[in-house]
Amino acid sequence: MSVSDNINRLYNKTDTSRATYKLGYILDDMNQWKANTDTLLKQLRDSKTTAIKAVSEYRIEMEKFLKKLEEASIKEIEDEYQTLESQILAERQRYEDSIDELKNLKQLIQQASGNIAQLFVCSKLAEKKCTTLRDDEKKRKTFKHAEIKFVPSEQLKSSIEKMKHLGETSAISSRTYNLYKVTKIRDMNVRLKEDTSGYNCGIYGSCIIDDTVIFTDFRNNKLKRFDISSSSLIDYCEVPDGPCGVCRVGEREVAVACRDRRVVHFVSIHNKLSLLRSIKMNHYCYGIAYSNDKLYITDDDKSLYMYDMSGNILKTVTSDNSGQPIFGCSTHITFNDKKDRLFVGDDKKGLVCFNAECDYIETVTDSDVRPDGVCTDGYGNVIVANYGLQTIVQCSRDGQKCGIIVNNTRGCPQSVSIHHGLRKMFVGYYDTDTVEVYNLTWKSD
Repeated sequence: MSVSDNINRLYNKTDTSRATYKLGYILDDMNQWKANTDTLLKQLRDSKTTAIKAVSEYRIEMEKFLKKLEEASIKEIEDEYQTLESQILAERQRYEDSIDELKNLKQLIQQASGNIAQLFVCSKLAEKKCTTLRDDEKKRKTFKHAEIKFVPSEQLKSSIEKMKHLGETSAISSRTYNLYKVTKIRDMNVRLKEDTSGYNCGIYGSCIIDDTVIFTDFRNNKLKRFDISSSSLIDYCEVPDGPCGVCRVGEREVAVACRDRRVVHFVSIHNKLSLLRSIKMNHYCYGIAYSNDKLYITDDDKSLYMYDMSGNILKTVTSDNSGQPIFGCSTHITFNDKKDRLFVGDDKKGLVCFNAECDYIETVTDSDVRPDGVCTDGYGNVIVANYGLQTIVQCSRDGQKCGIIVNNTRGCPQSVSIHHGLRKMFVGYYDTDTVEVYNLTWKSD
């Protein structure tokens, strides 16, 4: 059989149509992906221009600061000069007055020439005056040197010399992945023999600390730390005020929001979990997040609060710019990976978005997004645990829904956290002794 006969035998019009369709489909995708890279390049170029402008603006700001320091130093020189000058001028005037007195006495002596009695009196007056002036000068501290000096600040100079740049430069990028895919589910028992309350565990909150996960057990009043790889208990500590939210606030501390007792506890995570200090609030404390020396706290109701680390309230948010209430029920909080957007779960209204200054941006009102628990995964995604819907949803960095990754959870999830390196997701519930652990992969892997 000839080659042409084989081709005619193997040729199938359907195959050609399928191949043409696939080519067109992939070509469309490639064109779209190419267009996306063009958008990224524009975004990158624009960000470079913005960054360079920020450098110049900062330099101008520093020049203004140095100008202010210069003016303050010149004023200080002027003040010191005026003080010293007035003292020297006063001393000079005193000398002029003494010189005038001595000249007058000398003139009287000259005028008394030939009058022995008058000469005697004038001579005695002159001698007494000379003695008095000389004695006064011996007692008086007179100026021997007068000078204004300026010594530059070595500390300021040294600090500037040590700097290599005006600030920090960082390149932020993230790749877009498909939805997470659940590859394995297992139960992690978080009940301790010390849990003697008679209640099942209530895992209201969780956070990842290195290769460990910390859970807040509201119903047994404990903070519990487990090793992620082995799921074994590392340690725990009593938190008698009903712990709900938990977040890291430093290398060796976490902050724990305790709802009903209206208190935030700071707990050491160095070696053993242990209570360090507390801040009393005048409202319920449920969700908690930390960024740039500020605490962000919800009250499981209608408000979001921003505090400094000493417990001074900086801002309270309840309504938008038009005066409309923002929240139906404010729950857990998280920042995205860039720390420029704060997300508050609201199982009545949706995912509520703010900037880092607690200025309201928007509410994601997708019917599939009604979260209690929220977290970020380290790859630019926001993960929400929908309490009433019993689902886990993946959202983008700006809070928009990407898709559902867990459709039917065991119950109503209240907390969620992800270890991005190990790709493990922990989902906690109100009334169970186990936490669900999901192994994750990307659908594009």
